[in-house]
Amino acid sequence: MLFRNAFRLLTENFKSVYRILLYKIVVSLIATALCCALILPELLEVWNAEQTQRLLADGKAFFEALLAVDGDSTVIKDEILGEGGSLRAFALLLSSKTTAFTLVAIGCIVVYLLRRFVETLCYFTTGSMLGDRMNTYSDTPFFAAFVANLGKASLYALVYVPVVFLFDAITVGLVLLIFAVLATVPAITVSITLVAILQALKLTLTGYWMPAMTTDGKRISQVFRSMDKTEKKQGLKIFSTYVVSVYLVIVVNVVAATATFGSALLLTVPASFMLFICQQYVHYYTLKGKKYFITFDTIAVNPDKGDREHFFDYIDETDVTKQGVLPVEERDSSEENTK
Repeated sequence: MLFRNAFRLLTENFKSVYRILLYKIVVSLIATALCCALILPELLEVWNAEQTQRLLADGKAFFEALLAVDGDSTVIKDEILGEGGSLRAFALLLSSKTTAFTLVAIGCIVVYLLRRFVETLCYFTTGSMLGDRMNTYSDTPFFAAFVANLGKASLYALVYVPVVFLFDAITVGLVLLIFAVLATVPAITVSITLVAILQALKLTLTGYWMPAMTTDGKRISQVFRSMDKTEKKQGLKIFSTYVVSVYLVIVVNVVAATATFGSALLLTVPASFMLFICQQYVHYYTLKGKKYFITFDTIAVNPDKGDREHFFDYIDETDVTKQGVLPVEERDSSEENTK
């Protein structure tokens, strides 16, 4: 039920996918240009260095002698690997550039974090627009929502981006460790499982923040202590929903990449982000017992009248009324009967 409502919200608000796509393309181009500006000068300096050109010339001569019928590659091999050989000179060149390479790496990391920060502003704006849609079925313009939420979105991004970066860094480190210990096929299986679990855990821990800030106007400092014990008990069910969603996203993107030679990723990648945003809001509204629009003529209600501890049990029922999904025209009569 939770996933179905999130998916229906995705299809009903699919134009936000195109906004995310355009936004990410622009930000990615700018970030790539900045990284190239940091990396290319150092690469060109190394490429044009005398040590590099000497190593390339010696390497070319070695392979030509190796392939020749009467060639003698022993002398050339000594010129490359000897005490004063070109390979040793090239290694000394790289060691002399250690500080420059370190600064370039730090600069690229800073650019990456700035890119994630700016992209998070887009996600926060999209979430705010989705909240307006779910509350009043209004269609808020993107630019108006972006400007109105810029302050909140910036504070949210300042906390969210480092947390996500830490999760991603731990994930990459564990995946590299797995490949260093296990064989290729088992390592791939274990790595995908680990990625799915860690990403689902990340979404479970941070998925509450954005809806609380955009829907209920909470500050980022209030978000961490706004969940009560009843809501925290539903964490395992929310986590399991995210695990299924992460696996589904992996499958869809892999199929899209292989079947269309990567072209379908232009839609599936931003749609994946939008799906996770929809899930965050569906989970939040469900925990808080809030009504929300799914479509123009369908609204999700809370049939247990605020008993959030058992709300997930109610929405798992198969009967339409118990699911809490009623047509808009039946909403008023249902409310009168409950009174």
